[in-house]
Amino acid sequence: MCGYCVPVCPAYQEIGWESATPRGKIFYLKQVADKGPMDLLLRRHVGIGPDFGRAMYECTGCGACEEVCHVDIPLNAWLDDVKQLVVDSGVGPLPEHRGLVECVKKTRNVYGRPQEDRLAWAGEQLRPSESPEVVLWFGCVASYEHQRVAKATLKILNAANVRYRVLGKEEWCTGSPLIRVGEGRFVQKELMPHNIQAVAGSGAKILVTACGECYRAFLVDYKRFGGNPPFQVLHIAHYVDRLIREKRLKFTKPVKRKLAFHDACHLARNAGAYDAPRAALRFAPGVEILEMYYNRSETRCCGEDLGFRAAFPHQAQALAARRLQEAKETGAEAIVTADAHTEVHLNAVAQKLGRGMPTLDIVEILADAL
Repeated sequence: MCGYCVPVCPAYQEIGWESATPRGKIFYLKQVADKGPMDLLLRRHVGIGPDFGRAMYECTGCGACEEVCHVDIPLNAWLDDVKQLVVDSGVGPLPEHRGLVECVKKTRNVYGRPQEDRLAWAGEQLRPSESPEVVLWFGCVASYEHQRVAKATLKILNAANVRYRVLGKEEWCTGSPLIRVGEGRFVQKELMPHNIQAVAGSGAKILVTACGECYRAFLVDYKRFGGNPPFQVLHIAHYVDRLIREKRLKFTKPVKRKLAFHDACHLARNAGAYDAPRAALRFAPGVEILEMYYNRSETRCCGEDLGFRAAFPHQAQALAARRLQEAKETGAEAIVTADAHTEVHLNAVAQKLGRGMPTLDIVEILADAL
């Protein structure tokens, strides 16, 4: 009843109805649970129908509500479960989500592309080892659409002479986008067991990824589902810090850039990775990190969640535009973040609106500093 979750909810900020907030969703569910004869008599449409389903999907999965909750309600997981209820009731996923769901179920990636093409870009830069220290997990975006991130990650590990293995077609989508649209049960039964086994079977004790959503899936979602991966899960920012401390990696080339740091929700607020990306960037000579007014646990969502973007494109664009403006006000020349999905979304909106500030991934900056 306190309402702390209402003003911080990005969906509410753009949609304007309290049904978009966690409190509004709880009220809506209570109304469904308390449905009685008077509702039928007065012809009140109370139940899990299309209006109910769409309201439950008015959520970016950013975690701002859970961050401000004074009684520690685990709202993030609860909201995912409510969307699963919508799917179980036959109302979801929304029509805008069905293409995404079908792609992952049929092809094991969000783009519907052949799994054999996951490493088509790699060439001679790929140097896998038979006795790997780590498994390098690229994710769907870096594998198919934003390969600069994948190539930069490889460049860093090659420079440090890290023994790594990649999974190629055995790397399936982690399912993070599907969990946010109510298909968590499919992820739990199909994607999670395969991915955990594929990494564990490599013999490596560490998984390294540059994708914030993949990091969240392995570290947070899979553990909630009872997966308990038998290996350490690190974002590339964490691993760079380790390589520096072990004196295996050194950045010597100056990169003179003023960068506004954006805490991507999946990596930062939902998985707790605030300091590692900033620490990694400080190793790059000449980089000046500027903080936006809303940062760290109070970061503002840019609307990049695939499910939210598909169903509410105008609101997702508005959230990104607001974040782009905040970055501009810092005096930075570009935004830097640590999640490929976020980078793609912010750049797409900036291009559409004609706003010149680009968004870069931290691995691109670090690779340039080698």
